[in-house]
Amino acid sequence: MLTTLTFKSSAVNRPHSDRNAAVHEAAIAEIVGMIRAKYSEDGDRSFAIGKRAFEHAQWQKGNFPDYDPAHFDTLMRRIRDDVRLYVSIKAESIRVADWVRCHVLRELCRTVIADRADKLSMFEYRAIAGKALTFSTKDVEGCLNPGWLDMIRGIAADRATGGRVTREDFQSRVAATVKSIAESMAADSQAAAKAASDAIRAKKRAAAKARTALASLLSDGISGEHISADDVMSILESVAKQHGKPLPSGIGFDPAACDESDCDLLASTMFHAGKYAEMVRLRDRLDRMVSSVDEARASRHR
Repeated sequence: MLTTLTFKSSAVNRPHSDRNAAVHEAAIAEIVGMIRAKYSEDGDRSFAIGKRAFEHAQWQKGNFPDYDPAHFDTLMRRIRDDVRLYVSIKAESIRVADWVRCHVLRELCRTVIADRADKLSMFEYRAIAGKALTFSTKDVEGCLNPGWLDMIRGIAADRATGGRVTREDFQSRVAATVKSIAESMAADSQAAAKAASDAIRAKKRAAAKARTALASLLSDGISGEHISADDVMSILESVAKQHGKPLPSGIGFDPAACDESDCDLLASTMFHAGKYAEMVRLRDRLDRMVSSVDEARASRHR
């Protein structure tokens, strides 16, 4: 008998329990919808405030001859402080400058992905505006930074086709975009450094090649008496003038500033000019001087 009563009671209560569950779920769905609407409306209102503040900042720039970049921030603070005369709220909660940047970023995206730009919330635009947007308070305009449009386009496309992009998924995409941009910049930096290094080495090789070729031509010309030193100076002056290059104050072999190639040129010129006695004298004197230096170095290391 008890078993029968229990069975009947369960059967009788089941429709009532189902109705309660349905009412419960419907109430939760309604509340969730109200909260979603609240945040959506808050976002729309923030975008509208950002749009109006941006338009006025542009008007201010165009109508005040003494406008400077600091005036943008002054305007944003003035709006914020005037609000606090009427509403008891913390200053950091009135983010007019952030809303302006989010409006500018969304409108830049709109020029490429049309109304799909609206698929991202104010919260999401605020999360990436500092990275995705370069905003000039001097010109009161912004530009989209490389690498971010693809991420925004992808999120908008997913939502436009009924897909869900959760907060965690959004943050993951942001992190992936930051990483991708950093890797791209590092690769570009390495490529630029390598190109600069290669250019420096190529310039040095070209300079050495030109000096060697010129020294050889001058040596052959002078030793074969096809050209004189005066001719060399005349050619040098003409070429320097043609390229707008001033001649150095002192022309010729400078012992205090010479390098190894200068010494090679001096020796080659003396040899081809038949300066045997002078070469011997220079050799003997240099031998004594080099020996003296070697002895001094050796004594310091004892």
